[in-house]
Amino acid sequence: MSKFNELSKIDCSEFIEKKGQLSYISWASAWQILCEQCPDSTYEHHDPVTFPSGEIMVSCTVTVDGISHRMHLPVLDHRNKPIQNPNVFQLNTSMQRCFAKAISMHGLGLYVYRGEDLPPTSIYDETIKVMGDSVKFHEHINSLTEEEQNEAFNGAPAGEKTAFKAAWRDLLKEAEELFEGQVEYMRTAIENEDGHKLREAWEECTDYEKSIIRNRLTSEQREAARQHFQGE
Repeated sequence: MSKFNELSKIDCSEFIEKKGQLSYISWASAWQILCEQCPDSTYEHHDPVTFPSGEIMVSCTVTVDGISHRMHLPVLDHRNKPIQNPNVFQLNTSMQRCFAKAISMHGLGLYVYRGEDLPPTSIYDETIKVMGDSVKFHEHINSLTEEEQNEAFNGAPAGEKTAFKAAWRDLLKEAEELFEGQVEYMRTAIENEDGHKLREAWEECTDYEKSIIRNRLTSEQREAARQHFQGE
C-alpha cells in the first residue's frame, strides 16, 4: 500500500476544528500524526505574496518520502473573505492552516477538505462488514476488480490472516452450494412444468440470486421459465 493510501485512512476526526462552515485540522495535530507515521517529513513556508489590493497569499511545501506538495492559501477573515493589509497574527494563522492543507495533500486528513466526517474505509473493512451473509459476501466479492479482491483477501492484520482467508473461502463455498441448489430446483420445476413451484422459488430469491440463476440456466430453460410465468 502506498504511503498516501496509508495516511488517507487515518481517522483525524478528534482533531477537526471549525471556522464558520469550513472544517480543518489543527496544524500541530496534523504535523504530530505525520511525524509519527513518517519521521523524515519536512516542511517549508515560502515568502508571502502581496497583491496590489493589499491582500496576501501564503504558501507552504511539505515533503513526505521524497514527494513534495506545495499549497497556497489567502489570508482570510472569520467570514473566509480575503483580508487587506492583514496583521501578523492573521498572517501566521493562515500560514499554519496552509501548512495543514499541504500535509493533507499527502493523504492525512484529505477527506476533511472534501467535506466528509470520516476517512474512507479500506476494501478489507468493507469486506468484513458483509461476512455475516454468504450471499451478500459473494455479491460484494464479485463487485470488486481482481486487484481489489487481492487487496481485500490480503488485508487482514497480522495474526488474523489465516482465519480470515479460511472464512473467505468457506463463505464463497456456502454461497456456491446455495446457488447450485437453487438452480437445480429451478431446472427440475421447469422440466416438470411446475409453474407454481417455479414462481414460488423465484419470488424468494434476492435480485442478486436471480441474476446468478439466470446466468446458469440455458437459454432454452430461461425461455421455458418465461412461458411458465406468462401462463399463470
